[in-house]
Amino acid sequence: MGLMDEHRLTIVGVISAIVLISSFSISLLLEEEEISFTIDDNSIMNDIEQISSVGPRVSGSNAENLTSEYISERFSEIGLENVKIEEFEITGAWFVDAEPDEHQILMHAQLEQGAQNIPGLPDGTAGTARVEIDSTGDLNHLEKFTFLGYSGSTHKHDNILTDFGNGSESEFSAAGDLTDLALLINYDNGRSLAEIYKNSIDQNAAVVLIYTDGVEVPPFRTVTVQENGKTVPFPDAYNGQYSDILIPFVYISESVAIQFHDFIERASDDQTLFASLDGFWEGYNVGTRTVKVVTGELEGSGNKEIMIGAHHDSVYNSPGAVDNAVGVAQLLEIASQLSQINLESTVKFTTWGGEELGTLGSQAYLNAHPEEIEQLDLYINIDSTNLDPAVGLSTLGIDSSDGKIADTVDRIKNEILTNGWDEYSAYVNYNVDTGNSDHRSFNNYNIETLGFYGWEYPQYHRPTDKVDIVNQQGLALTTEIILHVVSEEGGGHSPDNPIIEIQALEGGSDSWVFPFTIALLAGLATGIGGLIVVFIKEISNELMAFMLGMAAGVMLLISIFDLWLGQVMEYGFIQITISFILGAAFIFMINSLIRKDEDEVVSEKRKLYLSGIFTAIALGIHNFPEGLAIGVAVLESAQYGVVLMIAIGLHNIPEGIAVAAPIKAGGGGNMKAILIAFATGLTEPLGALFALLILGSILTPVMVGLSLAFVGGIMVVVSFKELIPQALAQNRNQFMIVGILFGSALMQLSLLLLE
Repeated sequence: MGLMDEHRLTIVGVISAIVLISSFSISLLLEEEEISFTIDDNSIMNDIEQISSVGPRVSGSNAENLTSEYISERFSEIGLENVKIEEFEITGAWFVDAEPDEHQILMHAQLEQGAQNIPGLPDGTAGTARVEIDSTGDLNHLEKFTFLGYSGSTHKHDNILTDFGNGSESEFSAAGDLTDLALLINYDNGRSLAEIYKNSIDQNAAVVLIYTDGVEVPPFRTVTVQENGKTVPFPDAYNGQYSDILIPFVYISESVAIQFHDFIERASDDQTLFASLDGFWEGYNVGTRTVKVVTGELEGSGNKEIMIGAHHDSVYNSPGAVDNAVGVAQLLEIASQLSQINLESTVKFTTWGGEELGTLGSQAYLNAHPEEIEQLDLYINIDSTNLDPAVGLSTLGIDSSDGKIADTVDRIKNEILTNGWDEYSAYVNYNVDTGNSDHRSFNNYNIETLGFYGWEYPQYHRPTDKVDIVNQQGLALTTEIILHVVSEEGGGHSPDNPIIEIQALEGGSDSWVFPFTIALLAGLATGIGGLIVVFIKEISNELMAFMLGMAAGVMLLISIFDLWLGQVMEYGFIQITISFILGAAFIFMINSLIRKDEDEVVSEKRKLYLSGIFTAIALGIHNFPEGLAIGVAVLESAQYGVVLMIAIGLHNIPEGIAVAAPIKAGGGGNMKAILIAFATGLTEPLGALFALLILGSILTPVMVGLSLAFVGGIMVVVSFKELIPQALAQNRNQFMIVGILFGSALMQLSLLLLE
């Protein structure tokens, strides 16, 4: 070896070392980049406007159907997979007003003088014998009274208004028979609505009227019962014994209650006076309804699953901008943001119908999908999360059923609040057994939950819950907290975008032809390496040591840092390392079986030839899961598939050299060296076809990761047992070392730039 050869070798070695160290350093710097989200509150606001514009989205209504279709379309636009709308039958309640030219749904009370109601006489007979002394006039529905969920529509006329205190159990016990009475109850949350309703029907009351001190615009409330850990609509509770005898159950304003009390007091002093109530309740209906549940998902690389949900229905008397178009719109933005990063956990997005009638949609969904109960690690619920310090609503409420997750959320929300949210706050409530929204359904199945909510606001469950009360500036806080929680709990990281990209290709491929073609092109690059070897007239010891070292450098770097360490970072240490070790054991066993009958003395040429064959076997096996990776990648992104093809093709060239050089030097001849080099690359398109046509939907990223780790183990054994020993046998150690540096630098640079 001359001075010039030594000088050139040193230059190649130094440059290779600099490239290797530099590319490693740049790669590490890129890996340390933290995930950040730029939330589009204009997009959130637009979704709120679109959803609330259809009016009240009562479960089973046409408005709910339209909303479900809109959400489904948005899921598809965002890029979620497996988007679908499922239907479930529930016991629902809905309101149908009369036509404008017919009798509207009204209520009125009057102070009458005359005869009392006589049991057994036709309904309303007593009223015809009485004279009106005073009257409230017609009381408008929505403005002065609302129906409670599962209110009955059948009633008697001329019901006598009766002050029934706060509807306690003792008051019902002392009252006895309540036939023809309209009970006026000051509701203080001391008892459940279901208990009051049950007592009233049991004792033959005609109408139940509740009011609350200070509440002038009556809200909507629903009436359900907890039975065996499930929420049951009142008509279905107690073995369904009340389903056919429901009576009107109405929420009235405080001013109306004051008028009614006045009539009751005046009638109490005169036995000929009667405080009488009448109304037209027929617009409120109870029966079977079909509710919608919309689902879509972002598939993760691991086995965990997180679900994020928000109810899309609203109460019958409200367009539900805050409750809960806000939550659905935030969910859509969360889905959009998470679609831009990689996640280990699969994240499922769901919007529910039936929540306002008792979380019935989510409950029906879980009943129909028991596999969700087994797979789900965390459910996150978003409900009415409009924050507005200007009206005293600056605090975000967060329920957590798990202490560890509560600590995580508390830390994350504290970090976020310090970044420009001075007027806002958030409170994490741990050890919550049940929630007031759809996370209650999941709590009932012992699934860990987080419930995000805003505090009750003046427009809650009322006609005034419109877009104009939404504070756009506060929408991003809840969204950002949930994004960081999901990113941390779900193993999120920034996508590995290559430095060199091809901008002309967008979207995925829906045909097997394109993935197969680019996998074939990548695989055939091994033949280029074979051709390079053939065109070299004579392979000297120096060149052979360099090429074998280069092949070892390529294989060791990609095996250890990409096929093992890279997969460990993605899918976990234990399963990837086991697969890596199994690959090493597999090729070691094959090597032992092939060589067990050989004579102890084997010529150097024979050793070189066998090294080439083993390298070909290792690389042929290695190229198969690479083909799997191309097939999977192109379905998601044609651009990434082409970039991956270039990266794989470039490092396939030195792999082809690693196969052809020892085969030629070992006496295999030029033709055999070329054909075997080409053959090792043909497993690449076979892997792509296998992924696309056979494995199909069952092929997951983790399966590809395990396959690559298995191949990594094979390549490490081939490198240490075949390539490096044969390179050492050339007695040109400097060339081997520089070859290892050169191959490693070439491979690391291609990984950095193109993958």
